[in-house]
Amino acid sequence: MKRINVIIARVLFLFVLSGILGGCTTAIRAENGDNPVFQLIKTIPLPHVSGRIDHLSIDLINHRLFISALGYNSILVLDLKTEKITHRISGLEHPQGVLYIPKLNKLFVSTAGDGKLFVYNAGNFQLQKTIDFGDDADNLRYDSVSGIVYVGYGSGGLGLVNAKNNRLIKKIPLDGHPEAFSVNKQDSLVYVNIPDARELATISLKNYQVVNRTSFISSLWNFPMALDSDHHRLFVGYRVPSRLKVFDSRTMKTVTTLKIDRDADDIYYDSQKKQIYISCGGGYLEVIRQETPDIYKLQARIKTAEGARTSLYVPQQKQLYLAVPKSGNNSAQIRIYQRKDAVTP
Repeated sequence: MKRINVIIARVLFLFVLSGILGGCTTAIRAENGDNPVFQLIKTIPLPHVSGRIDHLSIDLINHRLFISALGYNSILVLDLKTEKITHRISGLEHPQGVLYIPKLNKLFVSTAGDGKLFVYNAGNFQLQKTIDFGDDADNLRYDSVSGIVYVGYGSGGLGLVNAKNNRLIKKIPLDGHPEAFSVNKQDSLVYVNIPDARELATISLKNYQVVNRTSFISSLWNFPMALDSDHHRLFVGYRVPSRLKVFDSRTMKTVTTLKIDRDADDIYYDSQKKQIYISCGGGYLEVIRQETPDIYKLQARIKTAEGARTSLYVPQQKQLYLAVPKSGNNSAQIRIYQRKDAVTP
């Protein structure tokens, strides 16, 4: 997430334009009241961790949370029962993506500094394989049906790795560094955010080719993404201006645009509750209700912490894990929010 080179005048223009377009967006600005969607149930301090915290992954069976502590050059293994760090994989050059695959008991880690993908045995943390992508290995996704791990990397590429044998299958060239992406298993497509190119690329998994490029004129920094495959809706977060755009994933036409808090970094779609969760570095967790596939309204704005933009929603637990970086005299933290309907009175 480091390749954003934008002319200052263009950014200022877009900020002005965002004010003009504000009247055209769906109004969703309201503060969280006495009936929040999530409740903070636990705060776990990370006293020795400094710098940025990137992605998270979870081991539900063994109650472990894997934390990509980018600024600490480490992957941390947090025991959620004892609330202690039980293992640290150190010496990594700015780890970004972290992905745990339960059936294989493997941990995949991508690093920005040297552009590598590391594969570990998640039991003893012995290194099994290193794949060199050259530069800035970032987001990771796993398709359990095909058994493929997708790796966004470099100045423009999506790598496909066989999760079982750790072998690189394919590299798909892109127009810029990929950020978040979503796999549409039904249609054998992958949607990829490419903020450098100000576009959203659609890749066919049948021929590994980019089959569509959706360009943006008035929006920049399309980082987070989530998919509602049942209703063919793609949710993309922008940072300039701060917006959530909803696309029809079949036509890539914009369905609606909503204002959100600044510095959005992770988006999750909860298919059970028909809700969208967005963690924003401005210090809020936004909850947006999907009333219909075309109509969206703010459900809650939950105050979190400045800079707390990376998160992990775990539908099996109905919990959201939020990474809070160290700030001043306050240590880094993992905050755990429970969906209100799952909280025991």
